This record gives sequence, C-alpha cells and structure tokens, in this order.
Amino acid sequence: MSTTQLVVAALVIGYILGLWQPARRLTEWADRLVWQQPPVGRRSWRWWAAQPVYAVQILLLLVTQPVTTVQAWRTRNDPPPPRSPAPRIRSLKEEP
Repeated sequence: MSTTQLVVAALVIGYILGLWQPARRLTEWADRLVWQQPPVGRRSWRWWAAQPVYAVQILLLLVTQPVTTVQAWRTRNDPPPPRSPAPRIRSLKEEP
C-alpha cells in the first residue's frame, strides 16, 4: 500500500469512528448502569461492571491531557474560598 492509501484509510476510519462515537456510547452505558433510579452501591454487579469503563476513561485522560486532568482533579478537591464578612447596616440613630 502506498502512503496515500494509508492516509485515506486512516481518515475514513477516523470519520466512521467519529460518527459512531464508541467512547461516548460506552460511557453512557456505564452511567445508566450506575445512576439508574435508585442509584446502586458497591454491592451491585452494575457498579462493578461500570468501574473498568471509568478506569479506562481516567487513564485516557491522564495519557492525553495530563496537566489539565491533574489540575481539574486538584481544583475539584480544593476547599471553598472563605466567605466575606457580613455587611453591617448602620441605624440612623447611630452617629458615624
């Protein structure tokens, strides 16, 4: 095969996979397993069936976008910022 044929074949395969979106379908399947009403816990087979899908997703994110993934993970677990003090309302009877 020539290089041109390989490039065209890769583009066609990428286009078909982009239309089919297997990763999105697999993710939606795992989410339906876990987050059906009522949500399931670790004792259910549905929870365990979805865990390999979630693990592969996290691994792919760490491989393809390591900095963004780690920053998002850290930001998600940060404590909320401190609240500002409550406003004070002065009475008309008080003098400044």
